[in-house]
Amino acid sequence: MRLPWVIFCTVLLLIFTNNSNADIPGCNYYDTVDISYIERQNDSYLYDDIEIPASLTGYYEFRQFGDGSITPIEKHLRACVCSVRPCIRICCPAKNFLANGKCDDGLKEELARFKPYIYFTYMDLQARVPLTDMAIIRDEFFDCDEMIYISDFNYFLEEDGKFWVTVDLFMEKQDYCLYRHNFDSDFPKSMWIIRHRCTSHISPGSLEILIITMICFVLTIAVYLYIKKLRNVTGKCIVCCIVSRFIQCLIMILDHLNLLNGICSPAGYSSHFFRMASNLWLSVISYHTWKVLTSLNRVDPNYRFLRYNAFVWSTAAIMTGSIYIVNQIWENDPSKWNWLPLVGFIRCSVKDWHPSVWIYISGPSLALSTFNVAMFALTAIYIRKVKGGINKFTNEEEGRINCINFDSQTYLQFLRLSIVMGLTWIFNVIPYSARLHIFWEWVGIISEYFHSAFGIVLFVLLVLKRSTWTLMMDS
Repeated sequence: MRLPWVIFCTVLLLIFTNNSNADIPGCNYYDTVDISYIERQNDSYLYDDIEIPASLTGYYEFRQFGDGSITPIEKHLRACVCSVRPCIRICCPAKNFLANGKCDDGLKEELARFKPYIYFTYMDLQARVPLTDMAIIRDEFFDCDEMIYISDFNYFLEEDGKFWVTVDLFMEKQDYCLYRHNFDSDFPKSMWIIRHRCTSHISPGSLEILIITMICFVLTIAVYLYIKKLRNVTGKCIVCCIVSRFIQCLIMILDHLNLLNGICSPAGYSSHFFRMASNLWLSVISYHTWKVLTSLNRVDPNYRFLRYNAFVWSTAAIMTGSIYIVNQIWENDPSKWNWLPLVGFIRCSVKDWHPSVWIYISGPSLALSTFNVAMFALTAIYIRKVKGGINKFTNEEEGRINCINFDSQTYLQFLRLSIVMGLTWIFNVIPYSARLHIFWEWVGIISEYFHSAFGIVLFVLLVLKRSTWTLMMDS
């Protein structure tokens, strides 16, 4: 059933592409800008003081990325601005994008102050063009972006936007953009440019799964708060973990829908805070579960949950505060760009593709996941030992010898423990380089879908079980 849908969507995209290209004859998609928010004046549109005739405009119902992929979006009006003036692409962080597509990072004022220019090469001749006389296209940052430093005029910029770094290496107009903090140095002799090496898209169905997951999160929280016997230390820790994960998912969805304009950076730091908090809560649950099951004293002191709270929230705050300080100190230094957390640049979240991710996300997550695996192993060994002792005692009482068998309830208990103790989250720290291998690529895809549906899994294993329903009936 899936193949016909794929063919159908592909045909629609081709139709959209052909129609849109026909609207602006001879104009490349990457030479256009969104002018939906600009009112028509007589027979033209005024884009950044550039008058664009209506004949160079057209309606588009898709968005095209540098890798050639196309995504259907709401119908909007675009103008072929590069047919009127030479264009230059300058990156704009996600946190500075406005709802109308403009960028409020103060670039206009900086260009007016420094009056930078650039050389275009055409037919072995060079033309000096001030940036203030060009059409500025504010480009986005993408995953896998790489900062490149070019010195001593070791480049050629053609009029059509093709950028030659060496004789054998060039980038098309859609593959790069100039870095914002460039023009107070010795530009254009040397410059920093962003090379778009890849573009990532949300996996099909992930958004819908996240929405269902959030609904299941709310239902699970409601059940745990409603049933008094579940409001013990373990239950409270589970609720705190779910709340943290719920807020993280909510920010992810709003970010994907471009609804965080104006609060992108605060949302990004909040997302990182609750992401770390949810991981820490999983480790706390793992430790507490092991502690309770292996302890003779099953009474939970009231102060224990308060200690867990102090540990989780303070640790998550320190982790978030550290990346905030790094961003604030190094954000204007292009030489440090590759090692920045980049909150609010690519998306309203911490980047997750560079080796530096081991400092901000993968390293701490791997340490916590390893701890969770160790706690689960110790707990499973203890349960196996206890079950084995009971089975051995029962067999001796009955005067027969039998192998130690685990019933389905025991296996289901192990499954619940593995989920609640965060055993599966270790797959989220697979190195980016390893994901290039086909096996790890599939492991990453399965892990992404599974953890998108984490709330659904929790709801099924924790709420839709017989003991929980019995407690609900008795409450």
